[in-house]
Amino acid sequence: WYAGAVKFVVEKGLMAGTSGNTFEPDTVMNRAMIWTVLAAYNGADTSGGNPWYAPSQQWAVLNGISDGTSPNDPITREQLAVMLWRAAGSPRTSKSLNGYADANSISNWAVEALAWAVDNGIIFGTGDNSLAPKATATRAQAAVMLMQFVNCMEG
Repeated sequence: WYAGAVKFVVEKGLMAGTSGNTFEPDTVMNRAMIWTVLAAYNGADTSGGNPWYAPSQQWAVLNGISDGTSPNDPITREQLAVMLWRAAGSPRTSKSLNGYADANSISNWAVEALAWAVDNGIIFGTGDNSLAPKATATRAQAAVMLMQFVNCMEG
């Protein structure tokens, strides 16, 4: 289900494998990784930092994508949706999330971003009609969301 997205993000230079021939789709993404992906997508130089994510962290803070805290923490699906939404300019949406079984568990600060992500096909519910907003995002899930984000932005 994620193979096409992995190919897309690797070809676009947004993500790389974890080695020359592995991607580790079930490995969890962290906040610093997402900052780096979004900074690179926006043409920022992400090289030469100490620690490695410092240029991306600075870019994310300066551009209102993230507060720059907790770089090594796993990113949740709702946090990823919020960062993508902010990278898109925080557009308004009228989409309701009430049809999802776990709509009440979405953090208040993430509701509009998740609604936008659902409305634009960036995030999909899981098989049990939930968005799993507090679940950590795997590399496979991030690849799919990033591919859909790029397609939405470049539409």
